[in-house]
Amino acid sequence: MTRWRPGPATLWPLALALLVPSAARADSWPYQRLVEAFEQRGFRVLGSHPRCAERGLYGLYLRESRRIVVCPRGNLADTLLHEGWHGVQSRCLRGAPFLGEDDLRRGLSRRDQRDLARLYAGERWQREAEARVMARRDPSDYFRLVDELCGSAAPPPAVPPAPVSPAGAPQGQAVKRTGS
Repeated sequence: MTRWRPGPATLWPLALALLVPSAARADSWPYQRLVEAFEQRGFRVLGSHPRCAERGLYGLYLRESRRIVVCPRGNLADTLLHEGWHGVQSRCLRGAPFLGEDDLRRGLSRRDQRDLARLYAGERWQREAEARVMARRDPSDYFRLVDELCGSAAPPPAVPPAPVSPAGAPQGQAVKRTGS
């Protein structure tokens, strides 16, 4: 009886699995956990919208309402992270790019580059490419970055201090005097 020994063809997928971190995939977190993470940050995730009837549409970000729509097709987690990044672009980055073109090209597959070149031009290419690249990040790193970029994006307005009277008390309040 001969023993089975792994050959090079068997070891290659194992080596690849060790080199490519599984945490860098959108499905490393359950979809519901991703939904909760967005909702904790003030977004609302919807599972349907009239535009989901459009052929090839996987999701969209509705700018004015902080709603992310994930149509019931394809990889829901990837779509949520992609459309969620459009939310970050709109609300926190105010339309400014986060990644440079070199970073984007390194982060995109050749197929993505071809699809994006065919479908989008100029500024739209940048936004779509960035959303695709960011959706591939590890969700823990992704949300840490969202918190970093959005945490202080819109600080509450400062409340001016109440005017102080010459006696040192805020105007409109009585000054309590002791002694004489």
